[in-house]
Amino acid sequence: MLVAVPAPTVSRFEGAADRRVEVRQALVRFCATRDEHARALLLSAYQGLAYSLAGRFMQRGEDSDDLNQVAMMGLLKAIDRFDPSRGAELTTFATATILGELKRHLRDRGWWVRPPRRVHDLHMAAQRAIDELTQLNQRSPTVHEVADQVGATVDEVVEALDASALRTGASLETVGSQGDDVFPSNWLGERDARFADVETRLVLHPLLSRLPKREQLIVSLRFLAGWSQTEIAGLVGISQIQVSRVLSRSLTQLRAWSGPELT
Repeated sequence: MLVAVPAPTVSRFEGAADRRVEVRQALVRFCATRDEHARALLLSAYQGLAYSLAGRFMQRGEDSDDLNQVAMMGLLKAIDRFDPSRGAELTTFATATILGELKRHLRDRGWWVRPPRRVHDLHMAAQRAIDELTQLNQRSPTVHEVADQVGATVDEVVEALDASALRTGASLETVGSQGDDVFPSNWLGERDARFADVETRLVLHPLLSRLPKREQLIVSLRFLAGWSQTEIAGLVGISQIQVSRVLSRSLTQLRAWSGPELT
């Protein structure tokens, strides 16, 4: 009788070691042959690193998908540019490249309204100074300390720090300072259904003025005021059939006047 023999188990550590060997072999193969399958394996292996680095910038108002995409582009550049002969590990090189891409993205594109270059550069320098001084002094620095650190005046630093508001746009449903349910969207005008008729009225007015007075009145009442032919007939003192004929004749004349020969 055959006895089932359990398959040998592979520990989690052995599986991780095999994965590392596979990734290292793929790196060697890609550097030597630029093999696309090896590149895809490297991208998959280091995707977690890219996403982790992108996560450091999630609180700056940028969409997480955009940051992840920028990080992956940085990872791709790192893989393509990596030179193992320099002695560095791919992880170290990729980290520096991905962070550089993310910072460049935030510097150049992470603004709803792009400030002047002078304000932009000072804003970035002030942010770095704040991080350095906070770590050095174990407290938030004052504006004067930041100004001394970056070599600018207090007013210039305040202006640069205020520029951070340009990174994101305020929602139209943000509650205002006047109280609940007071939204900026409530201040906006509503769509006017008659707005599209403005151009038509401007073009039509000089043409109407060329009609006899009674025909001007009938056309205006029918198409501008929205009266029925029966209502117009009662006002003008003619039959509904006569109103219909006047409208038909007037419209024909207006079309002729509005042709290319009109100057």
